[in-house]
Amino acid sequence: MMGPEPEDKELLAGIARGDHESFATLFDRYSAAAFGIASRVCADRAIAEDVVQETFLSLWKRPAAYEPSKGAVAEYLMGAVHHKAVDAVRHEQSLRRREQTVANEDQIGSDDDVVEAAWILVRRDRVREAIVRLSDVQREALELAYMNGLTYAEVADKLNIPLGTAKTRLRDGMIKLRQMLQADLAGEAG
Repeated sequence: MMGPEPEDKELLAGIARGDHESFATLFDRYSAAAFGIASRVCADRAIAEDVVQETFLSLWKRPAAYEPSKGAVAEYLMGAVHHKAVDAVRHEQSLRRREQTVANEDQIGSDDDVVEAAWILVRRDRVREAIVRLSDVQREALELAYMNGLTYAEVADKLNIPLGTAKTRLRDGMIKLRQMLQADLAGEAG
């Protein structure tokens, strides 16, 4: 004849010690109810199964997360299942919305993509034309920094100039470049 069933709190103490049998007993005791809650919330068997598995795995990893002052072990577990199920539903809805947005953008995007690509080419050509009109020292500093990806210190080292001089050339070059591009746009608009 078997002895009385262990209390839930005793099982949690066993789980905290790494006792697999205590975990299996608690799982057997509550997994069906947990699956019922997860199924009602998720309305998807696979997601509900994942929720139950995640809840019990979380209990295995962190049994101390249960606080006896806040209620019974069963209440704690069912609350955790419900919380994880709601999160899973929200996650699935978010994924569906993203997939729908991407699908809609793919349908709409083809004409817009052609226009955007053409505009990018026009802007790139204008920038290249403006860079050619910069002074040699400004152009060289900008090309090293923005086309070769060098830092201010690396630009200064490469050009064998002080760091402050490199920063000045880069700043002045960017200011002049912006002025030329604004003037070009204003000339086209006028």
